[in-house]
Amino acid sequence: MSETELLALLRELGDPERLEWPLNYDRAAASLAFGGLVRRLEADFGVQCEFEQDTQDSSEYGRVRVPAEATIRGTRIVVCVSKFGSLAEVCADNRATAAGRTAYACSDPVCGLQHGWMPRSFPRS
Repeated sequence: MSETELLALLRELGDPERLEWPLNYDRAAASLAFGGLVRRLEADFGVQCEFEQDTQDSSEYGRVRVPAEATIRGTRIVVCVSKFGSLAEVCADNRATAAGRTAYACSDPVCGLQHGWMPRSFPRS
């Protein structure tokens, strides 16, 4: 796909009035799905997670932080959920990397919780 075609596609998918979210964005549905993700992470890891949602002026809907003491490696996990479809970035604090994080991107239906979270387990870097 050329740069011109990519830009045309992005313009087609985006909301011309609100650049930070996609066309036909359902804020209520995003809130419900995000709440389900937070509850699922808290249940699976057995701790209360910090979270923020409905981030203003951002394409990120929200993020959830699983505390380090809840993971087998003692590493905090951060899940950032996009307003654009079923896209999330899952990062583990990792002091060995330049940015301080190791990222695991996924595009499966995070909001539908179709993936399996492994309590106290996370991909090893």
